[in-house]
Amino acid sequence: MRHVLLGILLMTGAAGTLPAADGGLSEQQVQGKALFEARCVACHQLPEPDMLTPSKWQRLLELMQKRMQQAGMPALDEEEFSQVHAYLSSPSE
Repeated sequence: MRHVLLGILLMTGAAGTLPAADGGLSEQQVQGKALFEARCVACHQLPEPDMLTPSKWQRLLELMQKRMQQAGMPALDEEEFSQVHAYLSSPSE
């Protein structure tokens, strides 16, 4: 099965642009979801992505970055931050 999928991706040349199997999320959103689930659950329950607007998620993520640093935890790097924000800002199903 992997070989078939790999063949399709190579033939289309669109490996980075195909929607992911996870609810039609982009690769960036899938990676953001994984980061969100792995990193944020360490301190609190996970909120639903449709709970806030993209601009409010931006501000909240910036606040969480500061809190993580204050707690001696590594903050998200720029790419990780963008991925998590992309996931949280994605339209809900």
